[in-house]
Amino acid sequence: MNASDNLQRPMRVPAGATPGMLTLVGAGELMPAMSSVHRAALDQLRGTPRPLYLDTTAGFESNVDAITAKAVDYYNLRLQTKLDVASYRHAGRATAAETARAVAAVRAANFIFAGPGSPTYALSQWQGSPVWDAIVEAYLSGAHLLFASAATITLGRCALPVYEVFKAGSDPYWADGLHLLGLLGLNVAVVPHYNDNSGGANYDSRFCYMGAARFEQLQALLPADVAILGIDAYTAVCFDPQQRTATVSGQGVLTVLADGAERVHAAGSVVPFDDLHSVLRAVVPVQAGAPRIYGYEYGEPAPAESAMNGVHAYIEQLSGLDAAARVELLARLEGALRSAPPAANATALLDLLQCLRSDLRAAKQWELADKLRDALVQLGYEVQDSAVGPAWQPH
Repeated sequence: MNASDNLQRPMRVPAGATPGMLTLVGAGELMPAMSSVHRAALDQLRGTPRPLYLDTTAGFESNVDAITAKAVDYYNLRLQTKLDVASYRHAGRATAAETARAVAAVRAANFIFAGPGSPTYALSQWQGSPVWDAIVEAYLSGAHLLFASAATITLGRCALPVYEVFKAGSDPYWADGLHLLGLLGLNVAVVPHYNDNSGGANYDSRFCYMGAARFEQLQALLPADVAILGIDAYTAVCFDPQQRTATVSGQGVLTVLADGAERVHAAGSVVPFDDLHSVLRAVVPVQAGAPRIYGYEYGEPAPAESAMNGVHAYIEQLSGLDAAARVELLARLEGALRSAPPAANATALLDLLQCLRSDLRAAKQWELADKLRDALVQLGYEVQDSAVGPAWQPH
């Protein structure tokens, strides 16, 4: 997705609808420290709580039953509340009766909880489904939603494809979200696990495992009018449709990236919806504070920059070479350096460059030979042609 895509405007709550509270949790939703968030959300209900767990986000996982049981046990032990389950794991494989049971369960609930798994998997199952239609209908009729981790991502206008980028290596992109927050007039992309540090010193796992470099690319790909809501682990943001405010609670912060600026809201902050808008797309640098990055396993530091990097760049931009010839030339350079002792690397590189220049001259590739001579000059060496052959020396 780029800045010209998905230019839909925020939706609005239909006349006469009374949407419930919406709580988003960045991560850690079933840890003991977060029980107060669940309790506060349940206490906001006007009638007897009828909470429901929706298992779609983890429907593809082999341990989805264990994930569901953990949520049920959490509500039983921590909140002394029975948590019903609506099972809707695969839209294409669910029978009409199974889909109907899930829809009926959603309609009977006044509190709907969804959590970990894959956001894009959940999107593929919910979009256009009777179950999602029932969730929206319930929300607009006053049901409260508590969406955590992966489930939070689905509610924005743009959704982060975490598994595809982080696990499968896809280039950064945004998927279309369900845009439920658009009902509140909010054009946003939700990024949970915002302060994740599970990568430790080995890699940067912040910004929902994207790391700083990919996250900056993702910022640039968003439409100008989409703000990013970054929610830390053990942190909740509760959206109040009537007051049009978002209240931050928990151990971390809410980070809003909009209009090329970063605004951080600590626990206890009450943020007006008007502060969650964007009209300008400008990347907010997020490199500062990144953990030290290593190039190899076991904490070995990446090799230092060398003259070889300049030679690589020079060969990459050479005209007159097809892709195969360029790769072969670079491979010969790398081979020469690998076979030479470390102290002799510079000499081996220069000798090979000079040898390649001689080959080019013999093949009457005068322009390429001259460019290679110029590269040696830029590296600080002068080429002298003589009757016994060319030679190089520092200048």
